[in-house]
Amino acid sequence: MDQVTPEQLKKSVQDQSSVRVKLGVPVALATIAVNLFSQSAAEASFSGISVLAGYIFYALATYVVARHPGPLSWRHIAIGTAVLDPAILSAWLYFEGEAAILIVGFYLFTILGFGFRIGPKIMRFCQAISIGCFGLVLMGSPIWRDNLFFGLSHLILLLIVPMYAGSLMRDLRAAKAYAERESKAKTQLLANVSHELRTPLTGIVSAAQLLDSESNTPEANRLAATILKLASSLDAEISQLLDLSKLGIQPADGPPVPYELGTVIHTIEVALTETAAAKGVELKTEISPDIVRPVLGHPHELTSILMNLAGNAVKFTHAGTVTIQINLKAANERTYSLSFVVTDTGIGIPLEHQEKLFEPFYRIETGDRRQYRGTGLGTTIAREHVRRMGGELLVSSTPGEGSTFWFEIELPIASLPVVPVDNQAPPILAPKRILVADDNALNLELLQQMLARDGHLVTAAHNGNDALSQLALEDFDVVMLDFNMDDLDGLSVFQTYAMGRLHPAPTFFVTADTSSSTAAKLSKAGAAGVVYKPLTFDKLRGAIASVFPNETPTARPEVADRDGARLSVVPVEHIDPAILDLLREIKDQPEFLHKIIGDGIADLRDLLSQLSDAITHRDLHLVHHRAHAMRGVALNIGAVRLGAQCERLMDIPMDQLSASSERLNDDLVSTWKEALQALEELRAPFAGPAHPPA
Repeated sequence: MDQVTPEQLKKSVQDQSSVRVKLGVPVALATIAVNLFSQSAAEASFSGISVLAGYIFYALATYVVARHPGPLSWRHIAIGTAVLDPAILSAWLYFEGEAAILIVGFYLFTILGFGFRIGPKIMRFCQAISIGCFGLVLMGSPIWRDNLFFGLSHLILLLIVPMYAGSLMRDLRAAKAYAERESKAKTQLLANVSHELRTPLTGIVSAAQLLDSESNTPEANRLAATILKLASSLDAEISQLLDLSKLGIQPADGPPVPYELGTVIHTIEVALTETAAAKGVELKTEISPDIVRPVLGHPHELTSILMNLAGNAVKFTHAGTVTIQINLKAANERTYSLSFVVTDTGIGIPLEHQEKLFEPFYRIETGDRRQYRGTGLGTTIAREHVRRMGGELLVSSTPGEGSTFWFEIELPIASLPVVPVDNQAPPILAPKRILVADDNALNLELLQQMLARDGHLVTAAHNGNDALSQLALEDFDVVMLDFNMDDLDGLSVFQTYAMGRLHPAPTFFVTADTSSSTAAKLSKAGAAGVVYKPLTFDKLRGAIASVFPNETPTARPEVADRDGARLSVVPVEHIDPAILDLLREIKDQPEFLHKIIGDGIADLRDLLSQLSDAITHRDLHLVHHRAHAMRGVALNIGAVRLGAQCERLMDIPMDQLSASSERLNDDLVSTWKEALQALEELRAPFAGPAHPPA
């Protein structure tokens, strides 16, 4: 069988069955009618009519089987019909006599149909069956023997035409395959280049933020603000290119994760409110008050849709309002039926451009629209995301009055609450008794120190079994379990703990694994939520506040003024500069900073050896496990680029690991060396006489 996918083969078989019904059946019925109602009806061949009736039954039967194959495979159906089509046609020619000469061309139609739809192999197979069957007709039918030269001419056509068509098909398929490879390569290049642009852009943004925080002159602050504004614009363009590349080469995302619709709206508000206000445009957001529970889905897709639609609305509106609405159309225990509407009072879209608006890179270059810049990808990406979610993006617009974009989708309701993380600082609550469990000493110490900084009474467990022992001995207000512990993972600890308690303490999973499959697994556990690494004070405070919503906040701890000069040593290409601020907020002492960073470096040295060995020996489970452990440590001490490298290894499939183990190991070691060099530079200023640099 030719190299076609099961889905392509299914479509080809179904298309062939449709042709039989739409073309073959009417011809057969017409032939029967001519036979029955002609002047020679009394002499009509019963055998001929029976064959025609049999063909009609065959056409209808294959149409049904093509849509309900039962135990038959698409390959078996294709091969079977490649035999039966010419066989039944030959019986038709034999018994119908002279009138059947008019339909002898159906052989070529059938042969070429298999060739163009499925491929040259099955075409040659059908050609061989057709030549054999037609040869039997020529030898066995008196009418065809009397028209021997006519029959031989058709036999020659059956030999030559498919051969010529086969050569054209090969050229066409080669050209198509080449075009697809080129398109995929360009799309992959687009994805890689867009992704790599993020690394220097992150450094630019971090450096500009540091410049802004350290400078005391208005001119320097203005320049820093300009850099940040331009970087934000560039980041938006890169995001659109990345979204387009993902839509082009990747299937739909994996299992959904729980999220709050309010968090998505808040993200849009943070991104666009200042831009809208600068233009004198009011950005309004409305969420139905009946939407009170988180939903399951892919929040980045919904954020991308609304960001593109609302961003365009703000861009093309000079005065008035831009409104984002989420309306509840219907609800039950499992799903919300929602409508999303983005309305503006902008310049509007002419009717002739409204459908083309969703084409990639399409931009309206008439009138005042020439002044607007952009890739022309926003509405394309938004529509593709909406279609993946089961809806259709629609538009209604009047030039000079504004536009409305809307779509309706159904989203499942989530059972696992989501830890709120946004730009509003979450409250600090009165001290709680908190158990934290992690089998990595550095991660455990950071988590302890951060919670203790807010006054909480922290008990540390060094692995899963230790956590179960502590939970059996004491009652806690909050429990935080690392998901990926060696002896007993956090999920198993929680399930064992919850099974033995009538009212277990609110429990959070702490993990560096942001994959949708893990999120889906944790969402079914019934815990209080998930806190993703790298850990921040806001994430931890938000988690605790989410399970004590009615408690009055306490005063926030004062943060001592810091020496800005020290920030200049941060190597922003490999290390997130914010890590130094976080560590200082935990404990602003040189000895502590030197020790924590040093412990992280030591852990990364040990983990590299383990992960490198796992890659070399192609141990997939160990690669996933050690990559997860290294990513957690890397993110907690700010080694973001190494963390990203480990994230890719966490989900790598076996075939890719086997084919590229040497390259993967080389890339890991290279990134690890750069990260360690950057970390050594970061901790060097904090090395006192008793702490010489390693």
